[in-house]
Amino acid sequence: GDTMLKRLLLIFLFLIPSHLVMASITPIIVVTPSGYEMPLNRIGSSVTVITASDIEASGYTTVSEILNTVPGINAVTNGFGGTVGLFSRGHDSDMTKIMLDGIDLNDPSALGTTPVLATLMLNNIEQIEIVLGPQSLIAGADAMGGVINIITKKGIFNNEVGAYTGSDGTSNLSSSLAFGVNDFNINLNLNEFETDGINVRSAGNDDLDGFDQSSISLNLSRNFEKLIFDLSYKNEAGRVEFDESVSQSKKIYADNDYTFFRAGLSFDLNPKSNIRVEYNNSDFDRKSYGRWADASYYSEVEGFKLNSKYLLNSNNIAFFGLETKSEKYTGTYGPSNNDGVSEISYFAQNEFKIGQLTTLLAGIRLDDNDEFGTHETYRFTANRVSQNLSGLIFKLSIGTGFRAPSLSEMYDGTYGNTNLDPETSFGYDFGFVNYISSNVSIGSTYFMSEIEDSISWALSGYYNASGKSERDGIETFVNIYPNDKSEIKLSHTHLMTDEKVLVRRPNNTLTASINYKLNNKINIYGNLNAVEKHYDTGSAVIDSYEIINLGMRYDLNNNSLLNFRINNLTDENYEQVSGYPGLPRQVFIGLDYQF
Repeated sequence: GDTMLKRLLLIFLFLIPSHLVMASITPIIVVTPSGYEMPLNRIGSSVTVITASDIEASGYTTVSEILNTVPGINAVTNGFGGTVGLFSRGHDSDMTKIMLDGIDLNDPSALGTTPVLATLMLNNIEQIEIVLGPQSLIAGADAMGGVINIITKKGIFNNEVGAYTGSDGTSNLSSSLAFGVNDFNINLNLNEFETDGINVRSAGNDDLDGFDQSSISLNLSRNFEKLIFDLSYKNEAGRVEFDESVSQSKKIYADNDYTFFRAGLSFDLNPKSNIRVEYNNSDFDRKSYGRWADASYYSEVEGFKLNSKYLLNSNNIAFFGLETKSEKYTGTYGPSNNDGVSEISYFAQNEFKIGQLTTLLAGIRLDDNDEFGTHETYRFTANRVSQNLSGLIFKLSIGTGFRAPSLSEMYDGTYGNTNLDPETSFGYDFGFVNYISSNVSIGSTYFMSEIEDSISWALSGYYNASGKSERDGIETFVNIYPNDKSEIKLSHTHLMTDEKVLVRRPNNTLTASINYKLNNKINIYGNLNAVEKHYDTGSAVIDSYEIINLGMRYDLNNNSLLNFRINNLTDENYEQVSGYPGLPRQVFIGLDYQF
């Protein structure tokens, strides 16, 4: 409850020495908000960046777990490797676009959040960029609530192997290899994960529901002076066991096999302009073996991108492009006539700098969908550095979004509706970031989003809800660097929605993390995720909970690192989805070796 939460916060705060010493902060470069590299502190959009060091200090295993540390996001799951619902700023779980190195991970055969998010591991990830609010201008359709771009490690020239083991029969083996062949830089990552799991549902069989997965990812690039070639490939395949609401006479499970591919060419026409050409492909192959029947789902998303960045002058950058996308879905519940959908899109964007203190960005996008016609979206952002107060930055973002019904929503054999209309959104946010000193930064953002023709579900199937629905709230963060050995990060989200209508979206969430370098060999880290009481479907109540994770890294020598962590330190009994218990206390120990 509230008393417990206050005690936990005091513990976190008093773990760190109180005197302030200058701490170094490395500038962060992001690509997702504008489509090309820009410094984070000149972006007008609401952006959160999770770096490789943040991932290392979190102790988390999956992408969905660490996304819960981001202001404005609540990710819930019904078991390790099971379905994930991701709600950004109160938006439905299918309104946030998820990408891997710019490759579309949204599965046309799925309902809600893409199933890939449930099984995507944190190994081999360099940075995760989260841009909230309507982002259709650069990210395209499906980005009405925001976009999450997961960027893998590239150009890494050290080799590493690692292993950890722990509670509930959990083990993980990984290797990252870097080498060069005929001027090609190659990064290869292999990962093998398995767990016996827990009983993921309070109703049904009293058995363990395990999860296992193998993955391989490859990044390859070569610089031909003015021409750069790059290629990314990732495959992950695994099995997740689950329970249904009644007892069953056999194990029920789902097999997943996902493949993502991207190849691109970037070249300079002259010192002021460059062009990028890119092809990407996503394959989703899922098979479910349930109590009553088996089902298969196969879908494919194929895309082509052509864009150009042109430096008009020192204060003005134009960025424009053309994109095509086609989607197909076959399987047990797929379209009987093998219908697919395709679209072609055009966008133009301009970045303006007014003096040294103001950066403006404005653009428009045209999506021509062969099922739903033409839709225009736009975005405008402003970033203003205060002239009088050093370190104070004001931000503003306004935009619109568009999402066509998915193939599953239109053609599902039981619930599909071919008469659905697209969803549209309008949203804005404004706020500030204040780098008070090298030791303290704070920020707060107010956001509002309005959805029209929201696609909803009832027992009769999918339908467009009449009228408009609104979501608004406030996100706040505080980052403290007491000295060059420690950091504290706090964030809070207050969502001002009717939580009985927009379920699984608590009005208040709080996260905290610490990272403390005890000496040259020992690093201690921990995090807290506190969620207020809220509602699930059918008016079920999700009680408030506070989850604490604590860990330690110990440098055995220059090449070897020992890692020990305890998840859910207090063994909190909690649920994220009604009827599905969260993970109990778990203990893990691991070893990483670089060579």
